[in-house]
Parts: sequence; C-alpha cells; structure tokens
Amino acid sequence: MPALYAGKRISKPLLGGHTYNAMLDGRLVWPVAKDAVVSIEVTDDKGKALPKSLAVSGTLKLGAKATYADGHVGDLLTTKGVTFTSRDTSTGTVSGNTLTWRHGGTILVTATIDGFTSAAASIASAYAPESITVTDGSGATVTALSLRAGESLKLQVRVLPASADQTFTAITGDGTVAVVGDVKPTGLTVSPESVTLSVDETATLDVSVLPAYAPQEFTAVILDKTIATIAQ
Repeated sequence: MPALYAGKRISKPLLGGHTYNAMLDGRLVWPVAKDAVVSIEVTDDKGKALPKSLAVSGTLKLGAKATYADGHVGDLLTTKGVTFTSRDTSTGTVSGNTLTWRHGGTILVTATIDGFTSAAASIASAYAPESITVTDGSGATVTALSLRAGESLKLQVRVLPASADQTFTAITGDGTVAVVGDVKPTGLTVSPESVTLSVDETATLDVSVLPAYAPQEFTAVILDKTIATIAQ
C-alpha cells in the first residue's frame, strides 16, 4: 500500500544518498521486501559488543549482524558480504574488518550490508603521549637542577596531552649521584671504629649513613648499659 499525503503518493525520504523509512503505529510506512535489511549492529568479530576504547597502536577485528524486514537477524558477517568504513581516518582506519588506531579522538565505524549502511558506532581512541613537562613545587619548569648531598626536591611530572595515559617511570642517569624516590640506606661508617674508655671518660663518635645523600637520621644504642651509656 503506497504512502499518501494530501491525496498524493510520496516516496521514501532520501538524505545523504541513503533512503530512509518511517514507522506509524508500529508498522513501516513504506513496505519493504521481507529480505530487505532494516538495521545493522556493528560488533567485534565474535559478535560481542564493541569495546568502549581502543588503545594506542591497537587493532580490533570487526563484525556485523543485519536485521531484516521480517524481523529475523542474519548471521554474523566479518569479511564476506559486509563492508566496514571509518568515518574519520585521522583517528582510525579500516582494512577488511580490521580497525587500526591512528590518533587520539573518536573513531566512527559503519557497516554496509546489501546496500544498507548502519549508524556509526563510536569508539574512544586513546591519545598517545606527545611530550612531558617537569615542574617544581612553585610550578616553574625544571630542565636541570643542582642539589647538595642530602638535599631533595619534589618534582611534578605531567604527560601531554592531558588525556594521554599519565603513567611514567622516572630514573636518573647515574644512580651513584642521585636517585628518584625514597633513598634506602646501604650502610654506616663510624669513626673511630673502636674506643676504649676509663671510668667517667667520654668520647665522640662520628656516624655517617651511606650513601651520603641518604637521610642521616639514626639511633645509637649501647648493648650493655651497665658498662656505658650514649647520648646523641
């Protein structure tokens, strides 16, 4: 039965080269053949829902299922009988049914079966780190710094763009000069190494924690306090 408006027969609306239909009271306004595709779901190649995001340099195998006018859902198609297209090749490209990451942003993918093109499926495309900034506590950019033995400085590291993964590993070029993170003592030096005292005699000992840039806090104890005592 044709669709009429004001007594005149009207055709299906055409937009962007695609013919659309409409529904009235749960029925299509323009009847179609029962084997005509009326909708397509874009999935992965196993028929599962698409992931919400695609990692940097990642790939994804695509699949699609068509729903036909008589209500039945067709088989999962991955390579034959379906064409996948990326609406924005700056963020992701498609070859066959393989979607490949190109740049951060939003990937839009469509599937075409029997001339019917699906709505675009959206996948967030991760941003790759492009640069790193290092600042001190005041927010000033740090490109080099000088520290004395035992001194420390807290630095703030930011990966750019801000939407990129902020995970990083900080290291120093020479671990014998400085380290990143908490410094763990590796040893002690005591000068003099041994001392003999008479009753009421005192002596001063110099204690250094190794390495020299490690925190110099320590606690000294006497094993037998009936023989001698110690004060720091």
